[in-house]
Amino acid sequence: MSEDHGDSANIAFVGCGNLGMAILSRAICSEVIDPATTVVIERDAGRQAEASRLGVRVTADAAAARGAQGVVLAVKPQHFLEAAQAIGSLSGATCVVSVMAGWSSAAIRAALSGGSGGGGSDGPRVVRAMPNMAAQVGLSMTAVARGAGATSDDVSAALRLFSAIGKAVEIPEALIDAAVAAVGSAPAYLYLLAEAQIAAAETMGFDAVTARAMAIESIFGAATLLATDGREPAQLRAAVTSAGGTTAAAVKVFERGEFAALVAAAMEAARARSAELGK
Repeated sequence: MSEDHGDSANIAFVGCGNLGMAILSRAICSEVIDPATTVVIERDAGRQAEASRLGVRVTADAAAARGAQGVVLAVKPQHFLEAAQAIGSLSGATCVVSVMAGWSSAAIRAALSGGSGGGGSDGPRVVRAMPNMAAQVGLSMTAVARGAGATSDDVSAALRLFSAIGKAVEIPEALIDAAVAAVGSAPAYLYLLAEAQIAAAETMGFDAVTARAMAIESIFGAATLLATDGREPAQLRAAVTSAGGTTAAAVKVFERGEFAALVAAAMEAARARSAELGK
């Protein structure tokens, strides 16, 4: 992500919703990218205004991505073909970093290789990435995969970009759909658990504010302990589960409901849906 002070943008963000904005703002704050050489392509006026306050150039014209050294593709998967048509052809001088589920790097490269924009036969280099919603607070886990035409330098640059929103790890592209289930969709699993805990606590007699605080702090504390203690999840669970005690009674209910199998089935459904989105 070298600097370019010409008319062309060094980095172009195509789509700047919640995730795109989190990546953009934190990458600027971390000085990973320079707002003076960054363009945001976004149709929504409110998001345009928010991006503009960061010092970047803002436009609704997707053709502004042409000539950029790097393109962060943050549109919804179902809108990709429309976006690709608007962008036009990109050359091998451009590295596209996609945070879309579903679309393979080969399909992304092919869609951005055609047309009359001087893109060349090989098209752009593509890296795929799967962050999650915690990017908004700088605590995302991001899986990064080297895709069609990409180099090791492209992967290194992507890892640096996504380190601005949390932690990043390289994986094979073949595991990206699985990363959607393990990373991208994962916050929703905890939010669902929190919803259920809050509802149950209220049923037991706690007011809504207290029930919410109990769920949030319990989840936050448990996650922090898991991240810092060094023991495996099963070991920590055993440490809090005394034989014949209250936690053991609760865990038995989860086990009777085949909790582990249910989580596995949910993650498999997310992985399958991700694979479908690119078709």
